[in-house]
This record gives sequence, structure tokens and C-alpha cells, in this order.
Amino acid sequence: MNKRTALIYMASLAWAIGTLSPAQAQQPDYPNKPIRMVVGVAAGGGADFIARILAQEVGKSLGQAIVVENRPGAGGNIAAELVAKSAADGYTLLMANSSHAINVNLYHNLRFDALKDFAPISQVTANYFYFAVSPDLPVKTLGELVSFAKSKNGAMTYASAGNGQGAHLGMELFKKVAGIDAVHVPYNGTAPSLAAVLGHTVDVSLLTPPAVLPNVAAKKLRVLAVTGLKRSAALPDVPTVAESGYPGFEVNNWQGLLAPAGTPPEIIAKLNQATIKALKQPAVVKQLETAGTEPVGSSPEEFKRFLTAEIAKWGKVIQQSGARAD
Repeated sequence: MNKRTALIYMASLAWAIGTLSPAQAQQPDYPNKPIRMVVGVAAGGGADFIARILAQEVGKSLGQAIVVENRPGAGGNIAAELVAKSAADGYTLLMANSSHAINVNLYHNLRFDALKDFAPISQVTANYFYFAVSPDLPVKTLGELVSFAKSKNGAMTYASAGNGQGAHLGMELFKKVAGIDAVHVPYNGTAPSLAAVLGHTVDVSLLTPPAVLPNVAAKKLRVLAVTGLKRSAALPDVPTVAESGYPGFEVNNWQGLLAPAGTPPEIIAKLNQATIKALKQPAVVKQLETAGTEPVGSSPEEFKRFLTAEIAKWGKVIQQSGARAD
């Protein structure tokens, strides 16, 4: 190669590299540094537990550490905004949960768009609530709870972890399909709402598996139904709400992985493949199912359709119930 040809070649190469975005330029090497996974809850919670399991396994598959970063507050909106405004290079991800779909209609003036500002990677898990009551309450089935509510003429009480949370909106949805009324008693978190049911301060609550399972084992709680479309592996004798006479009823407290909008498709595909691989690992499946959580794993397109449907579903419930953010 003579000097003139070499100069032309180098100039052409420099131009080609200059036209690539930073994300495109680094695609062949992705990932070549640690990735952060932002979670909108405090350390130690259920979503944090799931994020750390996934981060470890996906990190192994990709050959880079994935660092979980907790950014709690505003129902997950702080974490979502941070990721929405991050570089679309695959190095900042959001472990979202069902609040991501709920908050669209619950909060005014969000500084991000829950759909347009994110690139779906995969639904990670499906988590369901249990209708839980004190063993002292004279009901043993969901049908008996409905009869109990009607006998109370709207005075039955139910606890939730706060206004606009999954347990609140899930019960509001059930009230509508069952044709009953009940008084909402919001608490600041799952622990106090659980204590209210255990102490028979309220009649019923939708509670998560970590709150329910040890108390069922200790015979401190009675569960009437699970809000999934199929029975839970953790409590296989508990019927679904659908089996109890309300076909199609589902309240899914899911988790899913999102990246900033504009993240290159090749990076999304690589993250999706690593996520699905992780969720098929027997050790991961066992850890999740023991905690009452079901591994899912879906394509980016499937997760986008699911997220769109969740936003529409909870938007109707929020409008009908008048729920508001604290």
C-alpha cells in the first residue's frame, strides 16, 4: 500500500468511525465494563431480592459484573426517571415492577413516559397476591368472604401497603367484579398491613408471598385464594380467584427489565438472551419458587405488549376507584 492509498484508507476509516454513535461503536465489545441495574425499592425487599438473583446470573453469562443500585422513592418513579435519562448504551438498566404500569395514571406530571422512554428487554417474574384473613374471621373461602362483605353492608375493612399500591388496586378491582363494597385502610408498607390482619384490626388484605408463607406455616393466617390464573407452587392447595367463581381475574405484581429508549437492538437481544438463560437455571428457579415467585422470561415484543395492556388495565381501575398517590 503506497502512501497516498494509505492516507485515503485512514481518512475513510476515521469518517466511518465518526458517523457511529458511542453505543454503536462499542456494540462488538458489549459489555466491556460493569452494568448497573437500578431498582426502585430499598435493599432487602422482594424486588431487590429478585434483582440481585438475576444480576448475578446475567452477569456470569455476559462476563461482566452487574451492580444493583437501590433508588427508592415516589413509587419507583425516581429510579425510572434516572434510567429514562441515562445513556442508551446498555450499561444502565431498570428492574421495574407493576408500579411502572400503575404510576402512569396514578401520578400527574411524570417526567418520563413509561412506554416511549424505555426499551423492553424481558418480563422477569410473575408475583401474585393472596387473599389473607385472620383464622378468627368466620370465612374459609373467597365465596364466604363475599357473603361476609355483603352482610356488613360496606363496613368490611381491608388493608393495603398504601394508596395506589398493588394490594389497594387489586382489592378495588375485586370489589367491582364481586359486586361488594369495603373500607380501605392504607398503611405505610407491607409489614404494618400484615400486622393489621394478624391483629384482626382489619378483616382482609391482599398480601405478597413473603408476608404470607411463614404465617400460614405458623397457622397465624388463613389464605382464601391466589390472584394468579394458575395455582401457586408455594401453596398448591389454595384455589385461584378464577376457580373461586371470577373467571379471568388476575393481579400480577410482576418484575421486568427495561433499558433506555434507543438502546441498540443488538444489545437488547444480548440482554434478553442472557436474562432468559438465567431464568432457566435450576438454582434460580428453585430460589424464586421457594419465595413464591414464578420465573417468566419473554421476548422484548411480548414484554412491550404486556406492559401496554397493564397500563390500560390499571388506568381503568384507578379512574373508577378514584385512587391517588400519597
